Amino acid sequence: MECLRDKFNDRDLLDGRFETVSPLNHGSFGMVFTAKDLKSGDLVAIKCLTKSTCDDSHSSFVIGEYSKELVCHAQLGSHANIVNLIHSFQTPTSVYLVLEFCSRGDLYEAIRTGTGPLETENVRHFMLQLIGAVEYMHGRGLFHRDIKPENIFLTESGVMKLGDFGLATSEEWTYEERVGSDRYMSPEQYDSDGAGYAPEYADIWAIGICLLNILFSRNPFATPTESDPLFLDFSRDKQSLFDVFPTMSQDTYEVIAQCMNLDPRKRSLEGAREALNRVVSFTTIDESFDDFCSAERRGVTNTNRKPLRTPSIQSLQASTALFSWARASRAAPNLHFRQMSAIQDHESYHSKDLFSISEESAIDWVLVGNQTPSLATMPGSSLVAFMKSHDFRQQTKAESQKASITPISTMSKSKALTSLSSLFSKKDDVASKKME
Repeated sequence: MECLRDKFNDRDLLDGRFETVSPLNHGSFGMVFTAKDLKSGDLVAIKCLTKSTCDDSHSSFVIGEYSKELVCHAQLGSHANIVNLIHSFQTPTSVYLVLEFCSRGDLYEAIRTGTGPLETENVRHFMLQLIGAVEYMHGRGLFHRDIKPENIFLTESGVMKLGDFGLATSEEWTYEERVGSDRYMSPEQYDSDGAGYAPEYADIWAIGICLLNILFSRNPFATPTESDPLFLDFSRDKQSLFDVFPTMSQDTYEVIAQCMNLDPRKRSLEGAREALNRVVSFTTIDESFDDFCSAERRGVTNTNRKPLRTPSIQSLQASTALFSWARASRAAPNLHFRQMSAIQDHESYHSKDLFSISEESAIDWVLVGNQTPSLATMPGSSLVAFMKSHDFRQQTKAESQKASITPISTMSKSKALTSLSSLFSKKDDVASKKME
């Protein structure tokens, strides 16, 4: 298997242990495919990055990505709700990461096809697993920065596993703005004007967005900026979420309040866990029964489905209306009534379904198949005043660099790395899908 970019051969034996089975996804830098582990008899997912026929800088980048992912997995060890690394190896032409295979695909596909968790207990259990995975990561000194349905995977039995650590960092305080996926970024992650932010709290914000996706199949807003009318409403009155999600229960709101507080320090994994355990019903409508991960609703895994999502990318796109989250946290006083959304009922702010059904109903399991655009590093608007007034800890850039992950191989200095998910996506997949 000299160059997986050009051809996939089944039943090839890799590293004397893994027999190739079928391709899952491929791109300009390599391929993701299933293989049988002859040692255990299990199916595994293998990420292969091709070094051959690349120029020196390209090859160095590939090795750097491989190295960083290895460091992340070494730092994490093994956990029931993490996509665990089984093995890794290199050849003269390629590098390989052997990972757990999640046969049910990702959460995005489960939501899109109606096979995600809907019943109260299933949603509760699922979200508690996600909180447990993130809590474990944070306890190991690692922060994901790109938590979203595309990076949450499901095993045959419905166990949740968090994966793809291409944008993860070990920095407790970082100056890399807009790293992640815009629809799931926290306000300070999207805009900190160089003052930096704590990735720990950005991860907690994304958990709240994921819960809303599970329950309502849509995001509350496109970006946490002033240019987004729904976020502007939210920044003034958090209960405006009831206008966006009319069937959201008060119990759900209490969970969201623990995850999506505009003040990052008031977000709490423990608070979210406690709120989840108190939930009687996530919505005000009759209980929805699901066949979550049942045999009758099982998706078929293949590589032929049309892409619905855009890959995680690093972008230097400029925004003309960045939102100062610090200003929002001090903005309008609490009112005795809820402000209605600035979007009128007849307007189609969300005109297309984020989880629309395509002609194909099969699930394309791609561990690196992140499809909501993930961005990295660009300046925003003012946060410094808020940081000073609240006495936030501000590390110097030198201190921040000391805490960063040290790669196995030499990599570009102080440069945000592209998520591995983007490496296996075609150019046509880069355009962002308009959300509802």
